[in-house]
Amino acid sequence: MNSIISKEKAAAMEKEAKELMKKAKGLTAPSLLELRFKPDWEGASPMLDKAALLFKQLGNIDKALEAYERAAHAQERLGSQWHAAKHYEVIADLSRQQNRPKDTAKYYKIAGDYYMECGKPTAAGEVLARGARVLEDVDPEEAERLYYDSLDVYESSEREAYAVDAFRAAIAFLLRRERWADAVEVLMRFGAISDKVGATNTQNKSYLGAVVTWLWAGDAEAAWSTFQDAMAVDSFANSNEAFAADALFEAYRSKNEEAISSLVKSKAIFKQLDHQVARLATRLPSPASKVRRMGRKLRHLMAEPEEEEYDGEEGGGFDGGEGGDGRDRGEDGLL
Repeated sequence: MNSIISKEKAAAMEKEAKELMKKAKGLTAPSLLELRFKPDWEGASPMLDKAALLFKQLGNIDKALEAYERAAHAQERLGSQWHAAKHYEVIADLSRQQNRPKDTAKYYKIAGDYYMECGKPTAAGEVLARGARVLEDVDPEEAERLYYDSLDVYESSEREAYAVDAFRAAIAFLLRRERWADAVEVLMRFGAISDKVGATNTQNKSYLGAVVTWLWAGDAEAAWSTFQDAMAVDSFANSNEAFAADALFEAYRSKNEEAISSLVKSKAIFKQLDHQVARLATRLPSPASKVRRMGRKLRHLMAEPEEEEYDGEEGGGFDGGEGGDGRDRGEDGLL
């Protein structure tokens, strides 16, 4: 209970709230005595709204939840999906306060659905992303579902211009969870929607971020494939981000960890990526990745036809590093 409210005031508020709930219940039930043959939702709705607010102010979350759910139902019956959505947002937040993540996710999703029903997709996308953010630490799986629902709403309703914050939050969340493939997929989607709204700088940073993510994950082939896909976009192919990515591949192809580290530290463009992506970029190469193996893979993928006829090093079919002594075989095995 709010410590500012005196006991007498609290008792009066609780009494009023209970009376309002009782009156509202009566109005929603048919009564021959009062010649009411169908529920009076219009009369009951403001009573339920006030009762819900009073219970919330008193800190009686269980009663507040009950009142808000009935208030939301009343708004649904009145055909006011907007007000129903607002009530479900409050219910979601109260569920969060009660440490009920599944209910929190459920009610944020319901709120989003009602915003969609009343033709407010931007509000739907925002509420779904907000729900995802509050659930990131307590229920990551539900948070991920809500993020994807939010992105889908923005894209399907062609509200891409309003989706920037949701995309960035989703990407950061997936990277923190080390969901590399999913993060790259969302980065590429972010690049595509940025192209639609003319945000070329954001698009180019998204594609460079996708390359960085795969390299951090140690998947040189996926990084190169992603880069080739991005190079099909003219605005990226001629960008500083594309040149930075190309230089990064060359550094990896050299199999020299120091060269990779020096490159990312020398180019400000890597620090200008969105925060979570920039954190990976400026720490390349990843301690967990096998740089020598990645370098060999990239040498093959990046080779011109005449280079493929000759593997670029003397000494046969094994890569023995700069000295050709075969020391890398124990780490990585066959080419």
